[in-house]
Amino acid sequence: MLCPMVSVKAMRQVFTFVCLILFLAPLTGSMSYDSNKSSEWSATIPEMENVIFEELDWWERTTLDSNRNAIHDSLENLNESTGIGLSYGRDVTNKDVDYLESLGYNVSDVIEAVDAVLLGVVESSNVWDLAQIDGVVMVERYGQVILWGDVQTPNILAEQSDVYPHTAWNHSPMRGAGINIAMVDTGTDNEHPGLVGKFVAGYDAVCYMHTDPTCVAAGLGARETDGSYDPDDGNQHGTACMGMAAATGLDANGEQTGFEGSAPNASLIDVRIGTDVGAGPFENYVLEQEFYESAMNGIQWIIDNKDTAWAGVDESLYGIDIISLSWGITSHESGGSDGEDMHSRILNEATEAGITVSVAAGNDGPNNDGLSGMGSSSLSITVGATDDMNTIERDDDQIASYSSRGPRKDNGNDNPIDEMKPDVTAPGTNIIQAEACVTSGGCNNFIGGDASENGYTGRGSGTSYATPAVTGIIALMMEVNDEINPLVIREILRSTATRMGPPSQPEFDPHWNEDFGWGLVHGHDAVWTAQYLNMTGFTTATMNLDLQVHIENISSKGSVNTYTGMAWSRGAAMEKIEYSVDGGDTWTEVVYEDTNGTLSLYESFEFQFDVNTAYLPEGYNMVIVRGVDSTGSSSMISWDTVLGAGEIESMGSGNSFGRTLFIGVVAIAILIFGAFVAISQRSDEPDLIAIDDETSKSIPEPEGILEATILDDASNEKST
Repeated sequence: MLCPMVSVKAMRQVFTFVCLILFLAPLTGSMSYDSNKSSEWSATIPEMENVIFEELDWWERTTLDSNRNAIHDSLENLNESTGIGLSYGRDVTNKDVDYLESLGYNVSDVIEAVDAVLLGVVESSNVWDLAQIDGVVMVERYGQVILWGDVQTPNILAEQSDVYPHTAWNHSPMRGAGINIAMVDTGTDNEHPGLVGKFVAGYDAVCYMHTDPTCVAAGLGARETDGSYDPDDGNQHGTACMGMAAATGLDANGEQTGFEGSAPNASLIDVRIGTDVGAGPFENYVLEQEFYESAMNGIQWIIDNKDTAWAGVDESLYGIDIISLSWGITSHESGGSDGEDMHSRILNEATEAGITVSVAAGNDGPNNDGLSGMGSSSLSITVGATDDMNTIERDDDQIASYSSRGPRKDNGNDNPIDEMKPDVTAPGTNIIQAEACVTSGGCNNFIGGDASENGYTGRGSGTSYATPAVTGIIALMMEVNDEINPLVIREILRSTATRMGPPSQPEFDPHWNEDFGWGLVHGHDAVWTAQYLNMTGFTTATMNLDLQVHIENISSKGSVNTYTGMAWSRGAAMEKIEYSVDGGDTWTEVVYEDTNGTLSLYESFEFQFDVNTAYLPEGYNMVIVRGVDSTGSSSMISWDTVLGAGEIESMGSGNSFGRTLFIGVVAIAILIFGAFVAISQRSDEPDLIAIDDETSKSIPEPEGILEATILDDASNEKST
């Protein structure tokens, strides 16, 4: 019986196609995801709720004024004089100041950053009339300013040690050089051997009123406001804090003591808001409200001078990069501050002006009645303290007994993430201090004394001392990436911190803990992430930080690493999640947990992807994953370093591997296609062969172009 005849041309086409698939499949094994995952995984991202928070003015939602009468609740039943400030819903004008003075009030200062006027001590019975003044949206009570009063630097993985050889200093060759830290405190004795040469500019907010007879400098003259004045420290607190952020560790003999700060080459903007006794205008401090006014004035001066070209310094040292605050302002309201008092809002303004703020959480311990002002600022980086048990190892670290716990009081904006304070923690217990020229020690800067012969003595504890350690890490991050803004810096610190303690509010965030925040700060990973974003050209200014994407588990089977992660949104819906092994040159979408229905805000889901390390370039490679919204904006990356076997060598650097691979694949495909065309053209008439079949049918030639799906050769099994 005659059998159907099959074209040799068709057989060649099929053979060529099969060869193409067999050749390309292993090449793409490191770049694609196995589409045959278990049925519980989907190629489509879960549908998510897209939430836009209603924007109300702060005075319309703050919990510090529960009855909405424009008066802080704590003032309503007060029967004594107290410090009073007025917040306006617009810019404060000279007309406003003149009007207040016509009513008999003495305007101590205007704080432009938060549209506020400080009136000093006022009879509390006057608050009702003050609330009726045109433009006033809140009558506020001054808070009380409180100073929250070795192995720290290696413990936070800034300095190398035998325990942790890979630290921030591996990636920060200049160790903070070119970054200006505004240490807002009791002044800094920059004559100390470990602080010599750091002074760039200074300001004495204690004596900002030039007519104040208690201010003494160069006779009875005024203290300059252009940054040329160099305040000194008669209290010890400010010098100690600057030392923990940026001391070089040198002693008077030029020898290295090992007591470096985390950014030993960072520079100093010395802003004095406290005195020998800790607070208030000069040593004649009597009224705590004067300390409050000094604090507010000092921060306003920083905002005003964030871009100032300081006299006598290199252009690289212009402006102000970081504010470090190792003190807080108590709230008179039940439950602490909700971050909407003027002294918290001014830190938000500084952050939005581009200055990163590192602030102490406070020393009120686990039974605190909410966090104080400053540390409650919504946009600042709030730092709690751990006890490092006097060891470099981090595994035994505990929350310090005195460290204030979260969350912060609700500010009424329906965003629970704002209330998640502290942000991170760092060692703050029994920390060796740089020694200042202090009055209590028989030294006085004003009568010829200084700290030039001092060393590193005594130990101190408090969130005061945890905060500058984080300040130094921030300086290192800014050194290696001058494009990152304060909120991206905070997100990096949060995402790279070592998780400590169980989640306190897993319904909103699976990582935040009320004691440790997002964890113990990890200097190496924070600085490396900042540097990597810079090296690979990530546009951090447009990052959508509401998109949360985190690698949670990595399992291995042979050369295949399976990455399982968790993702959720704090606002805008996520369009996709994708990963890259070539520095972001090429991206591949992951597969997703198969969920039912629309996910609500903060509701998380899992994702997975495989990476075949056999086909990555030999040596260390970065695996990065990100979420993307509808505008193309990226989340903060989550990453892993993986050792590639280099079984298929890259023709370029690790960062160009994907591009090189793609070009190679295209070139091979073109060659095969050319061979295919040549084979086709060799035979005008098909050769026939016999097929032993009982049914005779003609087999038509395929029409059009065959489309192939490239499959990964990775394991199909879900990790457990």
